[in-house]
Amino acid sequence: MDTMERLIDIASRIDHLESVAEWIARETVHSDNTISQSATLICVTADDLRERLTQLVKEIERRKECEKWN
Repeated sequence: MDTMERLIDIASRIDHLESVAEWIARETVHSDNTISQSATLICVTADDLRERLTQLVKEIERRKECEKWN
């Protein structure tokens, strides 16, 4: 498995985690506020993780590009 496939796999797992957490948040909003809030936190964390992963990949690409020209 090359780097791109691993990144796609990680992104897919983050998407799945966020999707399941959103479902849990919706289903429990009226019955268990604590679970609903926890699921919402998982959604926010998944989104943050996705953004950090994207920034990390961009930084690595930028560094590789700089090394290529030096």
